[in-house]
Amino acid sequence: MQDISYDFITKINNNYKKNKYNKIIENAIKNVGLNSFCLDSSVINETVNIFNIELPKSKIYNQGSSERCWIYAGINLIKNNIAQNLNIDEENFALSANYLAFLDKLEKANTIYNRIIENNKFDFEKEIKKDYLKYGVYEGGYFEYFRSLVKKYGLVPETVMPDVKNSKNPNSLINLLNDKVKKDVFKLIKLKKENSSFNNLMEIKDKMLDENYNILAKCLGELPLNFDFEYKNKNNEYVKLKNLTPLDFANRYLTIDLNNFVGIANVPMFNKKYNCFYRKEFAESIYNNSYVEFINLPIEILKNLAIKQLKNGLPVYFGCAMRKMTNNDLGIMDSNLYNYKDIFNIELLTKSEALSMYDIDFQHLMLLTGVHIEDNKIIRWKVEDSYGDQVHKNGYYIMNDNFFDDFVLEVIIDKKYLSEEQREILKQKPILFDLSEPF
Repeated sequence: MQDISYDFITKINNNYKKNKYNKIIENAIKNVGLNSFCLDSSVINETVNIFNIELPKSKIYNQGSSERCWIYAGINLIKNNIAQNLNIDEENFALSANYLAFLDKLEKANTIYNRIIENNKFDFEKEIKKDYLKYGVYEGGYFEYFRSLVKKYGLVPETVMPDVKNSKNPNSLINLLNDKVKKDVFKLIKLKKENSSFNNLMEIKDKMLDENYNILAKCLGELPLNFDFEYKNKNNEYVKLKNLTPLDFANRYLTIDLNNFVGIANVPMFNKKYNCFYRKEFAESIYNNSYVEFINLPIEILKNLAIKQLKNGLPVYFGCAMRKMTNNDLGIMDSNLYNYKDIFNIELLTKSEALSMYDIDFQHLMLLTGVHIEDNKIIRWKVEDSYGDQVHKNGYYIMNDNFFDDFVLEVIIDKKYLSEEQREILKQKPILFDLSEPF
């Protein structure tokens, strides 16, 4: 092995100077920035905002600086179904993300407490190295979290529990709650070392959850356990629904069965095989009732399943890595959007390489609401985001199909669109993988 020497630096510096175009490119990049210089105008010109399979437009949400995209993608999946059942204009109807986010934080704290209490061989030195203690009560989540919360706690309209400052910008709340929950962890560990009884530990846990509720209610608003909902329907008639619980509301007006949906992923990394059923270890909101699971399949199968669901009038909840090859101002997602290859004469990572090196991961959850197909070839997809209607293309991205190949990791699909062979994979014993892995 050899260190970089000054002579070597001199040599490569001279190599750089030999090409007169290097300085021209250098000056341009220094002035306008890397991505602005590398932006490929041909990709922009070829990206057209037209789709021959397209769902009706509905209300666009804005998650602010929160990491609740998984809640908003879930709400976007079901909101039109509820609006139709209420006979209310889809563009004027919204569900409360704040309600579900409140309960998610309470459940995540409970899950951490349960893991400590029920682990009779709890070894702090070993457990502290596991990501579930490091992450604590985090903002992010998955479809399975959304489903389990809705099934257990129901839903409320946005007017019943609207967003507040701490829900749109939750960092201070998350830091405070994590500090408190991690302090509770040390208290529970101490009690276990003192051989405190299980019943006593459970009483202490209830007190801790009561304290957590107090924090959350003061920052996000008190949970509405009963409510009235007033609105004007599509016929301009006044309607008042009285004395509903959140579960009443969901059970009456949500007619999509979330239990029928499964994760279909494309994770071609070094330790994942196709046609296998995987579960992410320690990834739960509700304890033992919100496992993050998926069937790992080739990317073309994900596309075909997504198209089947779109053709049947239902959007597709999906997750992707999107910090590369995305331009928010243009509202374009394309694997060739920035021409790094030709400008720097380099090869970029393949999807398999990027996943295996933890270079891309499950960064954002959105909704597929359209697709454009020509001569049986997929050209582009319409993507509904949750950052308001003043960004992208009125709240939507245009995702060219090559981006789907390289950066889409999962689609959530109704099981009725799966083949018999694919449904059989769901019966396999799930293969566990680590919480820190890029999914």
